[in-house]
Amino acid sequence: MTVGGGTTLVVAALSEEVAHLPPDADVLVTGVGKARAAAALAHRLAEGAPDLVVNLGTAGAVDGVVTGLVEVGWVTQHDFPYDAIESLVGRPMERGFVVDATQPPRLALRAPAQSTALATGDVFVASAEEARRLSTAGIHLVDMEAYSYASVCAEFGVTFRCVKVVSDVADEDAGTSWLDAIDACAHSLGLWAREHL
Repeated sequence: MTVGGGTTLVVAALSEEVAHLPPDADVLVTGVGKARAAAALAHRLAEGAPDLVVNLGTAGAVDGVVTGLVEVGWVTQHDFPYDAIESLVGRPMERGFVVDATQPPRLALRAPAQSTALATGDVFVASAEEARRLSTAGIHLVDMEAYSYASVCAEFGVTFRCVKVVSDVADEDAGTSWLDAIDACAHSLGLWAREHL
């Protein structure tokens, strides 16, 4: 897909999430989880990087505030021991990537003010207690791949956008909610792609 003279690659974890994209969209489905996401995207970018990578997918909302379709401005990890590593090395470490539509992701110590924050982990968050813990830490959404995609784009110097649609509230019913919502979520993502890509 070409946007404004440049090329765009859409990346998603599951084919269900991108089932309603325009037929000319260049799509890479990586599979679920941080390692698979990073490996698949790195392999693709090594063959020739597009001008823009757009992650389209679903996310759980942990704060009870964010709903619908949202563009993410900060990605971090919810299953990485940042505090422990900082104690070991004796200094603060960058805890995530600032994401915007104009440049490759850039590491930062913390999320910019007013940004929608997403935390990636290899655990499907399906616990109201865990959702509250993450919300208290300033997280709005959770997924299982976006941080990996941002890391790879940063390494290759490729601009990255992350657009998520809320599929569940990351509680004990999250799995069932995701199954019930996925087609409607994919329609929303397809509409966004037609309007913005």
